[in-house]
Amino acid sequence: MPTILCRKDGSWKKKLEEYLEKNPKEHVTLLAIGEVKTDVLQYLNRRNDLHIIKLETRYMKQRRKGLGFKVQVIKKQQIS
Repeated sequence: MPTILCRKDGSWKKKLEEYLEKNPKEHVTLLAIGEVKTDVLQYLNRRNDLHIIKLETRYMKQRRKGLGFKVQVIKKQQIS
């Protein structure tokens, strides 16, 4: 299962698209901390073709780094 660390520069969106195009039936894990969390969630909510399988939140080992989350997504299957 591929894992992508989400950063402010937004390069994770391109990586996510690449993974989903290559293996549409495979789960992809996104990791985010800080302000990037809101960007990731907004992006995932805008996408109608993605399905959020699992969402976990937790504090980092060093509490000053704040709250982080892990999201597993998969591409929705097209019914024909």
